[in-house]
Amino acid sequence: MGLRTRKIHALSLVLLFLAVIAPSLTAPLQAQDLTAGSYTILKRYIFPRYGGKGDIQYLVYGETAVNQGSLIYLTMPMIDLVDGSYTSLRQLDIVDAKDVYPKPYKLGSDLKVLRSFWTNSHHRHSQAWIFADKATFDKSTNILTSDEVAHFRSRQLDADGVGFDAFNDRKFIHIRSNVRVVLRLRENVLDVEPPTASNSNKGNNS
Repeated sequence: MGLRTRKIHALSLVLLFLAVIAPSLTAPLQAQDLTAGSYTILKRYIFPRYGGKGDIQYLVYGETAVNQGSLIYLTMPMIDLVDGSYTSLRQLDIVDAKDVYPKPYKLGSDLKVLRSFWTNSHHRHSQAWIFADKATFDKSTNILTSDEVAHFRSRQLDADGVGFDAFNDRKFIHIRSNVRVVLRLRENVLDVEPPTASNSNKGNNS
């Protein structure tokens, strides 16, 4: 009877591994959909969000995502706000498992650093990036929130602060406190023009 109990216990552990841990092992290999399921754990994740016209609004990257009901708890999230002219991941050079995750450059960095960041093939389709240590995404409202230090980076404006609320449908971010901003008044200061979907079809991912 004891042997049978141990076998059942071992089988339960295998099933638990397959149901919870194993899906996370494939997370780096493909874009993930966290809109389904009540509880999911993903590691080295990426998942896209689309607008009503099928355009890619933004990509969310990070180290760990825990999906519980309508909420997704993210560690080391990076939000890539995408130019609205893209409708397929094939058109983007997304950051995948073999790539080094991007990091926010320091506020007030010189033009050499800025150009290096924005000419990177992973960033050329981007309107802006948001970085934080932790964040929570509410799928029912499409709002991303964090109480952590946040770094917002774009070609025209960079900002650091504590806590943020990102209303992704409107591509609007509210940084709550201790805000520091660097504004570049000349639109062409970086001499970087993001490509359009018509001339960017890399076919790296689907």
